[in-house]
Amino acid sequence: MNQLKEIEENAELVINGVGRMCGVQLDYDEKSVEWLDGYIERNRKDFDEETVEKMTNILGSFLGECIRRNFGGEWKISENGFGIIFDSKKAVYPSAKTEKHLRNGSEDSIVGLYKMIPVVFNK
Repeated sequence: MNQLKEIEENAELVINGVGRMCGVQLDYDEKSVEWLDGYIERNRKDFDEETVEKMTNILGSFLGECIRRNFGGEWKISENGFGIIFDSKKAVYPSAKTEKHLRNGSEDSIVGLYKMIPVVFNK
């Protein structure tokens, strides 16, 4: 399976799996990123290392798709890894940010990244 297809499937898993399991209607929008931020905070201390790795990919895919669909950019590989590339000087790495939030807590909030994009990147 190629990486873009996997990202798409992971993002849909958040909407159709995590969202439904938690009784929440999720979409590719800021409100859903805010909910996901809270979900990470409520559950991250219960995740073992294997779960953190899986959740990094799944939740990072969803975060990235929210960013891409609302602010543009494309999933690409750069010298810093796989992320949303806006142009030669602007990029974000949703999975890396998700992993930091899972490991470090709200000081590395994913919603902070999401809300920063239109301010810093003028999107």
